[in-house]
Amino acid sequence: MKKIPTPAATPLTRRRLLAALLGAGILPAHAVALANPAAAPAPVPAKHRHALVIGNARYAVPANALVNPVNDARLIAETLRKRGIDVTLLTDLTTAQMEAAVDEFATRASGADLALVYFAGHAVAVDDVNYLFGVDLPLPVGEVRIRTAQQSSLSLKRVSQALRRANVRARLMVLDACRTNLTRGAPAAGLVHAVPAGGELIAFSTQPGATAEDGFGSEGPRHSPYAYYFAQGLDTLPASAPVENFFKQLTGDVQVATAYRQIPHYASSLVGTVTLTTLADGQTPATPGGKPGQAGRGPSPALGRDLIKARMSAWEYEIERGAQYLDEPRLASLQARAKAGDVVAMTTLGLIAENGEHVQQDYKTAARWYQRAADQGFAPAQTYLGELTGMGRGVPKNYNVAERLFRDAADAGHRRAALDLLDLRVRMGEPLDPREWAATLQDAVRHPPGMPVPGMPPVQGLPDILRALGARPPGQP
Repeated sequence: MKKIPTPAATPLTRRRLLAALLGAGILPAHAVALANPAAAPAPVPAKHRHALVIGNARYAVPANALVNPVNDARLIAETLRKRGIDVTLLTDLTTAQMEAAVDEFATRASGADLALVYFAGHAVAVDDVNYLFGVDLPLPVGEVRIRTAQQSSLSLKRVSQALRRANVRARLMVLDACRTNLTRGAPAAGLVHAVPAGGELIAFSTQPGATAEDGFGSEGPRHSPYAYYFAQGLDTLPASAPVENFFKQLTGDVQVATAYRQIPHYASSLVGTVTLTTLADGQTPATPGGKPGQAGRGPSPALGRDLIKARMSAWEYEIERGAQYLDEPRLASLQARAKAGDVVAMTTLGLIAENGEHVQQDYKTAARWYQRAADQGFAPAQTYLGELTGMGRGVPKNYNVAERLFRDAADAGHRRAALDLLDLRVRMGEPLDPREWAATLQDAVRHPPGMPVPGMPPVQGLPDILRALGARPPGQP
């Protein structure tokens, strides 16, 4: 039988077929939009856009004081205003003032197309509920229990409910929270993921169960990494980019800038395509748009390489103190953070096992923790693992592997690794350029490591460094 050719379907034929199926009740309305993109509703301008930005830093209990949340709040508020969003900026609020601010904001944003709440300060998760603390928190964050959290905080659920009652179409809640002073360690548990209601996005500045950093250190911008890159990304965000794309890019930037110590997360139940300037029909599925998420940019070149070195020293100091001052709650917190992927916590657990002061000394366990963090490119962990490898503790002794680990860590900006590399090369009898000695040692003098290498005396200056290394520059008697 001769095959009769079938005419190619034309757009008109497709439209008629879809219309017939829709009229017969065979296809739902949203299926037509999917099969025929031209029929999908076009985005409409988001005319009413509001933001509430809160930064809490001056907590009543000195141990809770933070450095940068007020700076962060001002930066975020200024950046949002540049996008034409109506912003309310409030700082150092008590819990009662935060509750009143949320209620007033919900009233003002009633019926809005988009509302954003940004909070920078202390928060904690208790029984899977996230609580945001006012500056009147009566005790250190690490001592907060269920009763205190419920009575002396603003719950994230209350914020969500207020905005839903206000009939806000797209609700964004951003928490740059649970931040601690690095010199105090991180006694408090991190925030937990909340399940957003329909039309809502909740963004967290770090991964579940982990903590977020309060800043870049004394040599960097006076902002948290999350706030810094939030503002940077918002400045360059294309008008057509969905907000989910923005938060994906933000995750990439922050995790690279913090050596994967801090990995932002977000959860979304937004429907349609939501940008900071437009909304699509909320009944249609989200459609692709904007630029795809890019690899994290990491630290801005303007911040300089010295900033990365300073952060390495700060992280090392946190690791050393965390291993030295340990109790059961801190150990549980470290384990939770390590499970969540916090490389500082992994490295601290490794040092605890290596030192054997609070637990039975176990070099193999130490090496495993260091390896997990080193696999993510965390330079301090590479250094600690290199030291074990060079001594043959917990892992086979191998100078070549140790040298590679030290070199990778030194290239990433870890000064201790650079000193270890010099020491190892001298012990291996390798020829060294005196200028290399001078540059490395002078850098260490300008920026001494936060804590001494285990088994070595504290390093204060060039003579002490040489004595600690037990080696001399070439040509020296």
